[in-house]
Amino acid sequence: MIKIKFSFHGGAREVGRSCIQIEFENFSLMLDCGVKLRQDDGCPVLPEHTDALILSHAHLDHSGMVPALYRKNRLPIYSTDITFEISHMLQRDSVKINKLRREKEIYTNNDINEMRKSEICVNYGEKVKLRKNISFEMIDAGHIPGSASILIEMDDLKILYTGDIKTVDTYLQRGARVPRADILIIESTYGNKIHPNRKELEREFIDVVDETLRRKGIAVIAAFAVGRTQEVLMMLRNLSYPIYLDGMGQDITRIFMQYPKYLRNPELLKESARTARWITNNEERRKAILKPSIIVTTAGMLNGGPILRYIQKLKNDKKSSVILTGYQVEGTNGRLLMENGYIVDESNNKKISVKMEKHQFDFSAHAGRNSLERIARDVNPEIAFVVHGDQEPATELGKFLTTICEKVYVPEVGDVIEI
Repeated sequence: MIKIKFSFHGGAREVGRSCIQIEFENFSLMLDCGVKLRQDDGCPVLPEHTDALILSHAHLDHSGMVPALYRKNRLPIYSTDITFEISHMLQRDSVKINKLRREKEIYTNNDINEMRKSEICVNYGEKVKLRKNISFEMIDAGHIPGSASILIEMDDLKILYTGDIKTVDTYLQRGARVPRADILIIESTYGNKIHPNRKELEREFIDVVDETLRRKGIAVIAAFAVGRTQEVLMMLRNLSYPIYLDGMGQDITRIFMQYPKYLRNPELLKESARTARWITNNEERRKAILKPSIIVTTAGMLNGGPILRYIQKLKNDKKSSVILTGYQVEGTNGRLLMENGYIVDESNNKKISVKMEKHQFDFSAHAGRNSLERIARDVNPEIAFVVHGDQEPATELGKFLTTICEKVYVPEVGDVIEI
């Protein structure tokens, strides 16, 4: 087998700051370059030189450091067109938040503008040559619209990087299908967890929303702007109560509708978006909670966004519900709410007790343990690297992979492995 060096600058035995460097015959390729949100050590240590970067998708834990890497290397960046557009929006929002919090400047809006000159759009299934004997193609990963798994060929060796992947169909997208490869770099966010049945979960979610409204409460739904907001709108479209859409999810919904080829059912999203009433100012927010209604808004983990205003107003209303629709990272307001019944106001660091009903649903855009096992069997690799998962899920998935692979690595941040 040819010699290849893998360096894990982030996203190893952790979720966040995905950043993997592959070196082969004096060519250095980076797969993603993200940040770990709300962490003091959230940025990866960037290598001195990189020849090219392939971005799997727009989420900041994969794209959040790309402008900084570009500023350092002025390298070509490959991804899908929609991924570039969404990542720019999230990166600009990150710059704004850093300024508001007076945190260290990682890059500027000018860096994002400059970076656009070196971005190269790639279609699914299109084979792109990086060097004479190095090429890649992007495969729909089913995670969010435009997300991709990356199949790299170096001489006759094939490497598959799953990125964040989902193999089950959702309202928004078709599930991913994977090709065979010699080396697999696989995410492990839920490497030790089996997701509940999707259709049953959707029914339970709608029942909770309906029950809240029947007792004359407000259903405040926390949703990530990219993917989850749009899926929730489609789930709720047949309810007869007013549905309001607030926050960055509005901008992302507009972008999704401009790129229908990435959606399972673009007409259904358009219909669902038209059904919702789009909130644009504080007066409309005030009126939205005067009678029973559904409010879909950011931020998905309750750290910022319009949702904090709604919770502040409704915190003592036991008829109303705050409904979380995804994973809540440790230390976020969403995790604090579910474990301790309060959130923290960042402006004064005061605890806010919340007496509303609290619910959390696992509408994950990541593959669960069963799906990860199927992915590994379908790829049938000789060597596997387990990434993008905390210690326990990563090591648990690693144990399973030893039953089908000759070698399995569960690297830590900073590890360099040559094969």
